Amino acid sequence: VTETALLRDVIYVFQGIDGKHLTYDSSSNLYVVDRKLGVPRPLRDLIGKLSEMGILYRRINVFTQAGKENAALGLIGQSFCSALQQELTDYYRLIAVLEGQIRKGTEGDQKEKEFASRGLSLKRVYVWTQEPLHRLRLMSTLVDICADKKGGALISTIHEYVNHGDPFVQQFVTQLLMEVSKPFFEMLKRWVHEGELSDPYDEFFVACNNSFEGSLWRSKYTTRHDMVPVFISKAHGLSKKISSIGKSLNFIRYSCNDHEYVVMRSKIAASAKGFQYGSFKIFEALIESAYVSTNARLLEILYSKYKLMEHFVALKRYLLLGQGDLMQYLMMELGDALSRPATTIYRHNLTAVLEGGVRLSNAQYDDPDILKRLDVRLMEASPGDTGWDVFALDYHVDAPISTIFEKPAMAIYHKLFAFLWTLKRAEHALSDRWAEKGRRVAELRAVREVAADLHMCQIVWAEMGHFVVQLQYFILFEVLECSWDELMTQINKRTGDLDQLISTHNRYLNSITNRCLFLTSTTQVCGRSVRACERCGSAHVLTLYFVSIRVREASRADLPRSSTRFTRSKRVG
Repeated sequence: VTETALLRDVIYVFQGIDGKHLTYDSSSNLYVVDRKLGVPRPLRDLIGKLSEMGILYRRINVFTQAGKENAALGLIGQSFCSALQQELTDYYRLIAVLEGQIRKGTEGDQKEKEFASRGLSLKRVYVWTQEPLHRLRLMSTLVDICADKKGGALISTIHEYVNHGDPFVQQFVTQLLMEVSKPFFEMLKRWVHEGELSDPYDEFFVACNNSFEGSLWRSKYTTRHDMVPVFISKAHGLSKKISSIGKSLNFIRYSCNDHEYVVMRSKIAASAKGFQYGSFKIFEALIESAYVSTNARLLEILYSKYKLMEHFVALKRYLLLGQGDLMQYLMMELGDALSRPATTIYRHNLTAVLEGGVRLSNAQYDDPDILKRLDVRLMEASPGDTGWDVFALDYHVDAPISTIFEKPAMAIYHKLFAFLWTLKRAEHALSDRWAEKGRRVAELRAVREVAADLHMCQIVWAEMGHFVVQLQYFILFEVLECSWDELMTQINKRTGDLDQLISTHNRYLNSITNRCLFLTSTTQVCGRSVRACERCGSAHVLTLYFVSIRVREASRADLPRSSTRFTRSKRVG
């Protein structure tokens, strides 16, 4: 067999087709020469090396052809197949050139044949095909490792070869990724300029849950960490900023009803450059700029249009008892009503008292929108509960400010109100009945038999009053005001995104609860404090009840003498 005949077969093998003398052996996954031909071993080995290109081509071609019909690969997977097919197109050109050289050697005149024979041989073909062979090997490797990958994970897998020590591999993979990543950057571009996802095959690292329940900000969008490309995840905080930009635009459009800003951002997208693989510095600068401008716009809307700062202040005034004159009015007007069994308390009666208190206090000067959110809530009553156990003030929040004041945060406000209201009740009980107790004690002090016990009761009364005052001072100045100053310091910066604002507010509430020892599991200080305050509210009853018992005991021992002394003391008074 001639070398020209073997060359023709090699060209067929390059295309994954069996030749006349070279056929594919599935058991060894190689193209082999018919042993009957008596081809020398060195030439047989050379043909075996050349046939590797055919094996690699078959593997790559099968993958790309299957990818065209497999929608599960997604847009990025399809782009990968397209990029491989483009490389195979260049490979086809090489085959065409080789075929032309062989045809020229067999169909031309004698001089051309001699020139062609001197210019083309199996050894020369082997030398010429080293670079294409290198490309095919690399493409075959990528096909193997990317077979089960999609989306951002596919890009990350290919990107790992960018740091390869071989400059050829670096250049080849970089060029390949510029094509493969185009669908990804188109998705990203629309996400950061319009806040919309165009991801029909779940390839982007931000996922949309259209059937979400609850907060749009919390529930509609989530991050698929396995889909974050490596060149984004390695940049500090870049993936979070990208996620935040799109969420903020979506929030501005659908929760804040500001469509003009989003339309303006979408117009910028038409001329935006830098959303392509390789332009990492420009890309990061674009993301940073979009992050700052978009979140600045969102915070501006919340603070100006939706009066977020006023809501912070209102919650401090009404649920953390900062509006002292209103709280004092409620304590005085509701005292008798709340002392009754909880089952006899009606919300509309308490609401009427609250409205009256607002009109008679400095709360009347607050924004009407703030005041209409203030309400009375009655918690579920247990057997034996009084109105004090179920009464609470409430503050209604709706979208979009309900994103900051979420249900868990409002639950903490309600618990803090219950704790502070108990302290306020204790303070009121002690101060309101001090004059009454003073008159009764003056009458009883003349009874010598109870003087020592009465003095002890007065000491206990004073200690309870001191405890309530000190606890209120600590909570007011060391807890509430200090935590409020920290909150205002962070809020007044007007930087960051909505997630950071929510975290700042949650830290504010956690700071209050932790400093009050309100929710700690290692101590019962707060529980004992609350119970002590509740006892303070009825301490005057216990005092007078104890003294009356001692008076009756003294009366039974010496009724005439005790009665005479008690009568004389009243005359003197």
